[in-house]
Amino acid sequence: MNFDNSKEWHWFKGGILVSLLSVASYFIFAAIANRNYPFGITAGFGYLAGKFGGLFKTLSANPVIQRFAMKPDAFIEFFTILGLIAGGYAASRITGTFAAEGIPDLWKRHHGPSLWKRGLFVLIGSVLLGYGAALASGCTTGNILQGWAHLSLGSMVAGISFFAAGILVARILYPRIRGEQ
Repeated sequence: MNFDNSKEWHWFKGGILVSLLSVASYFIFAAIANRNYPFGITAGFGYLAGKFGGLFKTLSANPVIQRFAMKPDAFIEFFTILGLIAGGYAASRITGTFAAEGIPDLWKRHHGPSLWKRGLFVLIGSVLLGYGAALASGCTTGNILQGWAHLSLGSMVAGISFFAAGILVARILYPRIRGEQ
């Protein structure tokens, strides 16, 4: 699959927009939640789990899930998740780069066409990502976009760890690729 990179935004334009979003969300969350709360999406997943808590007794008894189910900022982060999905879809349609694919071509070339194998790797990666987000007290969105903007040393360490782990995993999954497409 070939992508037309001429339709992508310049990094500077995207950076300015993300910076404006970071500042605006900080003040919006402060006004709604009565505290200075940086932008992120982790609490949105907690909010969603809290709403499904009635279906699963272990979820409804979990104090972390109970806390997220009632937080106004978690409610906003839930809509941020929906906005990310809708915005990504809209951007891909506007730029004409939308393409549904079950298994990426790069994965097929290096690991075969098995949907089960791909699903297993996605599941394992998702669990590790969730564990890492809990360990870092937030996801990459909150730690990198907000934490770095606030010069948080913990967020900088977490962000550097995210990048290093991503590079390491890419080297493990795709050892023969050295910058090739």
